[in-house]
Amino acid sequence: MRDGPGWRAEVDLPLGVTVAEVLDKRDKLASGLRRALGCVWPEPVSEEHPGRLVLWVGDQEMRKARQPAWPLATSGQVSLFEPVPYGNDQRGRPVSILLMFANVLIGSMPRYGKTFALRVLLLACALDPLAELRLFELKGTGDLSALEKVAHHYAKGATDSAKTACVASLAEVYAELDRRAEVIDGLPRHQAPEFKVTPELAARRDLGLHPMVVAIDECQELFADDEYGEEAAKYATAIIKRGPALGIILILATQRPDKDSLPKAISANAGIRICLRVMGWQENDMILGTGMHQAGVKATMFTLNDKGISWAVGIAEDPLIVRSAYLDGPTSELIAERAYQLRQAAGTLSGQAIGQQPPQRVSYDLLADILAVTTAKEEKVWNSTVVDRLAGFRPDAYGQWAELKDDVKTATLTARLKEYGVKTEDTWGRDAADKGRNRKGFTRTDVVEALGRRKSSQA
Repeated sequence: MRDGPGWRAEVDLPLGVTVAEVLDKRDKLASGLRRALGCVWPEPVSEEHPGRLVLWVGDQEMRKARQPAWPLATSGQVSLFEPVPYGNDQRGRPVSILLMFANVLIGSMPRYGKTFALRVLLLACALDPLAELRLFELKGTGDLSALEKVAHHYAKGATDSAKTACVASLAEVYAELDRRAEVIDGLPRHQAPEFKVTPELAARRDLGLHPMVVAIDECQELFADDEYGEEAAKYATAIIKRGPALGIILILATQRPDKDSLPKAISANAGIRICLRVMGWQENDMILGTGMHQAGVKATMFTLNDKGISWAVGIAEDPLIVRSAYLDGPTSELIAERAYQLRQAAGTLSGQAIGQQPPQRVSYDLLADILAVTTAKEEKVWNSTVVDRLAGFRPDAYGQWAELKDDVKTATLTARLKEYGVKTEDTWGRDAADKGRNRKGFTRTDVVEALGRRKSSQA
């Protein structure tokens, strides 16, 4: 039967034959039909048995077909709690991706559309005025430069300064994991019944639970670096595991998907995987998941001319063939300008977008600094009091904490102390008006002991 710009047939394969076997021999199927490989697309029917096949044969190859315009190219904004438009499948049907509560891994050989695919997703993210963007383009060609005007953090190039900024930003997000968890845990259960960020919570500025998007293009430059790799992998692993429920989305793109440049703990936890052309099954499965090549989901089948076309896993029940929307440089600039205006109207521009300095990889010792701003006479002290003292003592490291509300200051320090095994509890004290009250605090000797334990372990 006729189906869009092609013909569609639904077939029950012979007993014992699966769709995966047909996918594996797609070239022979195309040869038998006397059609170009880019016209012949067998697909499984997930709600049926493994032998139910849908075969769609296009009038022309996917790469030559006219591509629909990106729905957000000239107008509109998004919420990251809803699917955002990404591209279209081989039949020309729109494909959208729900980024919230997920992470994304994009891989391919050089020059096959990896960064363009990444840019489509980031431009969509930019059109959510609540989303905070931390963008690092470690190739250095400026492919993401249109988004610099709306980015909280932005750096480009495979330089030490860019890698330093990236690691410093990841360190902030790493600390943010515990802070957000503390905030959500402290909310009434009816506000966070599933213990995760909701659209309503994200919209409350006092909570600081807005969507956060961290994107690293050419991430192999960071993870394979002798100086920065281990620290970056530690932060990214925690973010990719814990971030989704907390409203934090990590998007990684690489042209070298191997165990050295993409740590297994990171690649194994990506929920959405997009693989454009690669040369071998190892690279294919590193991006799409173990066993995908054997199951017929082969990005090795793409040809020299199949730029922008990928296998995508995790955006639907079955793997999809997707062609990302094509947004050139001038179009990207116009979309980014709209995103800037949306954020300006909403009052959500932040970080480098409003002239703040890029993040610094600060070398400091939190436990030692806490002891420096407290005295032995202070047996117990409130978190918020210590945060204010730390901000004055070392503004380059803690200055941003001073701008937080008291309950967020408390949650932030609680999260950091937890890393060292220091417990916080209700602590009696007096506020600025000399009124006695209980607030979250800690025992100073616990910090002394934690510092001693750490020094002993390093000896």
